[in-house]
Amino acid sequence: MEKIAKDVFAVYGADFCSNIYLLVDGRKVLLIDAGSGTSMAELDEVLLPYLVEKVLLTHGHADHINGMNYLSADAFVHKADFAMLRELNSFMPNYRPPNNVDAMGFGEYKFGKFELEIIHTPGHTPGSVCFYERGSRLLFSGDTLFAGGDVGRTDLPGGNQKKLLESLRLLTGIKRSKLCPGHGPLE
Repeated sequence: MEKIAKDVFAVYGADFCSNIYLLVDGRKVLLIDAGSGTSMAELDEVLLPYLVEKVLLTHGHADHINGMNYLSADAFVHKADFAMLRELNSFMPNYRPPNNVDAMGFGEYKFGKFELEIIHTPGHTPGSVCFYERGSRLLFSGDTLFAGGDVGRTDLPGGNQKKLLESLRLLTGIKRSKLCPGHGPLE
């Protein structure tokens, strides 16, 4: 686990697992993405002193959402991805969507001192979103944008190159102190 800002930490994914971000408010924690479930032993150890209040998901691919099968908190994913969770993961045999995930029905989310703006950034999936934390100016970009300017792939179910390019243009106007992508290093 790495501290990336005041009360904000990253657990980096390995193999087929996304990065997971923890926003801490006292003993409560908000997760951004839940990973694939392959790193649950490490995550369980990190979460030991905390109570997971909610999980916000950047999109519905299994490497970001499947960890919800091992967490008891409620999670939220954009309604476009919620409607097609099975289709988004059709390339995975025996995929079982978590049953504690619901459609996101809000454009902002307040958690303690954190104020997250939810920015719909379709392209990688129809319901991809980024979360912008105003106070620390952190952009949690999921698989829309990675360090070094790399972008999420669009050749999986629901991907759309044109929409991804439009979403990237939308993100260029955001003043950020740090980019916190779904995979790989921060920038």
